[in-house]
Amino acid sequence: MQTRIREYRTRYSLTQEDLAQKTGVRRETIVFLEQGKYNPSLRLAHDIAKALHVPIDDLFIFEDDEPEPERRVVLVD
Repeated sequence: MQTRIREYRTRYSLTQEDLAQKTGVRRETIVFLEQGKYNPSLRLAHDIAKALHVPIDDLFIFEDDEPEPERRVVLVD
């Protein structure tokens, strides 16, 4: 899983420590989340999204969310 936490965090000029305090976790948790080494609970994901004013879906990118290859539709008369 990849995240866009760092991108959104920097938009609001928040340090990792700032975000950690807003969400009630340790700074190291934010570090691991940003590196994609930790999958958050639904509650933590919600709290981070709320702190960054963004929907959860915009923060977390799952490998299986890759766009599907373009499909051709053939119309027959």
